[in-house]
Amino acid sequence: MKLILFFVVYTIAAGDLSLEWDKFKRDYNKQYATATEETERKQIFIKNVNQMHSYQQTHSDATFRMAINHLADQNIEGLVSKRETHFQTRPALFKNFIELKNFPESLDWRTKGVISSVFPTSQIGEIDIAVVSTELVETLYAIETGQLIEGSIPQVFDCCPQPIDVFNCIKNLSGICRKNDYPDIRWRCESNKCTPFTTFDTINRLTDNDEYKMVAWLQVSTLWAELDASEVDFLMYAGGVYNTSSCSQTTVDHVVQIIGYGSEEGIPYWLCKNNWGPDWGEKGYFRIARGKNMCGISNVVIQVANSKKSGANQ
Repeated sequence: MKLILFFVVYTIAAGDLSLEWDKFKRDYNKQYATATEETERKQIFIKNVNQMHSYQQTHSDATFRMAINHLADQNIEGLVSKRETHFQTRPALFKNFIELKNFPESLDWRTKGVISSVFPTSQIGEIDIAVVSTELVETLYAIETGQLIEGSIPQVFDCCPQPIDVFNCIKNLSGICRKNDYPDIRWRCESNKCTPFTTFDTINRLTDNDEYKMVAWLQVSTLWAELDASEVDFLMYAGGVYNTSSCSQTTVDHVVQIIGYGSEEGIPYWLCKNNWGPDWGEKGYFRIARGKNMCGISNVVIQVANSKKSGANQ
């Protein structure tokens, strides 16, 4: 009886979403290798869209929007990092609303011309650690020199395989190479194929969940941050301030670059650059609630610096 009921419910859901599925394929030019793959992707699409609709119905006061995007036919497990880190609950060293006594009320490093384009989605999940670490280093160089040069993500991917510490690895490589000098993944490290154009001498690691300190660090350069991105409401995020109880504060599985902060209608937020392509979120970016360790975003925070040029934030 339960099996029959499930079949009926699924058939109704599939039928209701057939038009949306066809529109989704047209909008994002989706083509699948086999009929079997298309059937599997359609089932994932139906599951994700139904979960999105359920969330919208039960969270009418949500501070963020959700919509079907190019990743709606993907399982979230394939989009986040292959590693997952767990933390014990720590004493809260942050307030629900962070008072910016000594800093500007908002910051967006994009306005300074030091942030590269949003990474496309062809290799998401496999390469996000190399993406964000490279972006962090190239942005520091742009802040210090006024010249934005895209670094080689394939070089970092090849030469700093996980689970080693990617920033110690980059330091040992004497920095990152230009994108054009090491353009493709070779699946083996060929560090002699290029000459690094920039590096750093300091790695700052947040140890106390202090989001006020994160604001201070951001005055100098952008931040690496890990968070829990395993929920469908994050997958289908389309804009606004992501502020939800569905994600975890003690498990992180994805990494992003924090490039600024601000507030909207009294809600303080972090401005983050994701690596799921420009069709996701707010043109590849998202805003997430600040001051409450939302989705564990203050558990693993890293900044690279050159102490002689910019001063290391201890």
